[in-house]
Amino acid sequence: MPPDPEGAESTTMLVHQEEILLNAPPSQVKAFIVTPERIMDYYPQGTTCGVFKPGESFYCQGKAGISLLESLPVTPADNGPLKVVLKVTTARGLKPPFSPEAIKHAAFFSMVEDWLLHPHGEGTRLVKCWRDVKKHRLRWLPIAFIVKQTAKAESTKLQLAWNQAAMAG
Repeated sequence: MPPDPEGAESTTMLVHQEEILLNAPPSQVKAFIVTPERIMDYYPQGTTCGVFKPGESFYCQGKAGISLLESLPVTPADNGPLKVVLKVTTARGLKPPFSPEAIKHAAFFSMVEDWLLHPHGEGTRLVKCWRDVKKHRLRWLPIAFIVKQTAKAESTKLQLAWNQAAMAG
């Protein structure tokens, strides 16, 4: 695949989709999505997290790197599910203090996560999609495959932790 104008190799497509039933209403799940501690519930080998701009951008760090998560604007659909879209940019080799600019500058890949929140009884049917992977570095790495495998492992952790967090209040 030829590089895009920014020098990143793109895969503009759906990489993976999961459906997860949660025992929390959509409004609470929406709040979980933009709360770094809730993302850390399932983030691969997570170690630290923090907020850059509340409700807009934050980071989660694990042994494999650090991810900047940025909330993208969404046009609400009439009578449709709540939707949250996050751009995830992941870098390696950074030391604190972290900044969005440093993470973007050192990025080895980025992707988009769509979170569709459908009311389901007293809870939520979450449909999460991972898409539009761009490799900025480490081009030999099969990043779309890795994202898919990691996503499958994350979903059960997310469901267990977020159901527990919802019960706790």
